[in-house]
Amino acid sequence: MFRALNRAEIALGVVVLVAIAVGQPTASVTALFATVAVILAAQLIAVRPRLNRRSDRVLAGETPPRSTVHLYYVALETAKVLALLALGIRLLTA
Repeated sequence: MFRALNRAEIALGVVVLVAIAVGQPTASVTALFATVAVILAAQLIAVRPRLNRRSDRVLAGETPPRSTVHLYYVALETAKVLALLALGIRLLTA
């Protein structure tokens, strides 16, 4: 599920990146998009692999120790939603 969601996010991110490259965005639009991209990259590179390893252990019948990694993913997801909301508002009011 998360893999499909992340692929969709990457695809939409590429579309927005192309729109930014073709257009003449303001500095705030560029900064907000960069913020979203960095958050997504952090999720994909730093957090998701650790979550995948833990879920693989659970599916294999193990009982791994409790982890706070999921909380990091939720915090990053919340930050990403807020940045996307700010980006949308900025684009609509420009």
